[in-house]
Amino acid sequence: MSVVSNTGPLIALAKVDQLHLLERLFGQVYIPPAVHRELLAKSGLEAARLDEALSSFVQVKELPKFPAEVEALTNSLDVGEQEAVALAQQLSLPLVMDDRLGREAAQRLNIAVTGCVGVLIRAKQDSLVSSVRALLEQMRAQGYWLSDELIAAAASQAGEPGPLPNG
Repeated sequence: MSVVSNTGPLIALAKVDQLHLLERLFGQVYIPPAVHRELLAKSGLEAARLDEALSSFVQVKELPKFPAEVEALTNSLDVGEQEAVALAQQLSLPLVMDDRLGREAAQRLNIAVTGCVGVLIRAKQDSLVSSVRALLEQMRAQGYWLSDELIAAAASQAGEPGPLPNG
């Protein structure tokens, strides 16, 4: 099954060299033009990883004019999130997005949504990664914002023990 992705999860997975998980779990990943532009603006180590994904399993897909319902529910979002939600709705595909407001808009449009945490949990269930917690901690160390609570909840959902108490 294919998916549509927003910028954030692609960058987060690229930071920890795990973009291949999207291909392994979903096959084709579609992105709208605004997300493509945001990815092209990236620099650093993840830029090469994003370029590689764009040349293989991540495909830019043009959008027609947004339906009125999509426009109304996404008009307060950034253009990347707005286009990603619209593309997922147009293609009737699940959406990979971490942005809370974008996720809420997608859910109101009956679009199935997951984020980078959900991708990692599914990858662990499929034995593609050994530790969700370690990858999330690595993402955070690379500058991707994740709360302690989110990391703990994700690790718990993945069946990983909690961190050892300090002392």
